[in-house]
Amino acid sequence: MFEMYALLGCEIVEDSSIAFFQSNSPEKVKKGYFFFCLKNGNQVILLDTGISPSELEIRGIKGRPAREDLLRVIGVNPKDVEAVIISHLHKDHFTNPEIYPNAIFYLQRSEYQFWNEEIQRFKAILCPQVAGGQPVVDIETLRKLNSDNRVRFLDGDCDIYPGIRGLWFGAHSPGSQCVGVQTKRGQVLYCADFIGNYRNLEEQIPVGVLTNLVEWIKGIGRIEQMRLPRESIIPGHDPEILNMFPKISNDVVRIA
Repeated sequence: MFEMYALLGCEIVEDSSIAFFQSNSPEKVKKGYFFFCLKNGNQVILLDTGISPSELEIRGIKGRPAREDLLRVIGVNPKDVEAVIISHLHKDHFTNPEIYPNAIFYLQRSEYQFWNEEIQRFKAILCPQVAGGQPVVDIETLRKLNSDNRVRFLDGDCDIYPGIRGLWFGAHSPGSQCVGVQTKRGQVLYCADFIGNYRNLEEQIPVGVLTNLVEWIKGIGRIEQMRLPRESIIPGHDPEILNMFPKISNDVVRIA
């Protein structure tokens, strides 16, 4: 059984159209850049790498705790991280992974193929204006990790570790996956950007960034059929998480 922690890299405000499909509302939406840590005795596994200070700076954000500092709050040294399960490859979920020198990286094969192949010639998608013309994915670093035999590709739903299951959902990107985790209080589902905000789930509004709307509609039905309590469904970016669970520090809460 795993303990599960949410660690906040920073909080921003963004246009509602990024969070909610086809929204033309002028309202702004709060967004948290989270990553998650699973602990089982001495075993440490991360869900996503967390956003790095250099990536935050590109986005105009400074003065936030480094990932190492956030992990230290829960007694974790990055060298002790055994594995990082990547929900998808956008840079707020996979960036500067070298701080985890002993980790193996798990991701869906379809996610790697998408960003590594034909998409490379579509610069308006790979380096959109919304990202300041910067690549939204660091495929070169992942290629190097793969050449160093530190990447494990997953094909659809599969058990990654006892008590941890990768679940392919697609929709946000072709290889987006959620992660089911067995904790002492039962199953917890980390939804990453498939459900970025509780409102996506509760009002059945797709996220604003999609590669496949049909996959999202089918996937949300699948989550509903799991009949998990609200506190066991963890969106990837909703700051409400910080108020729902016991605080370890201002930026770290214990989910389970």
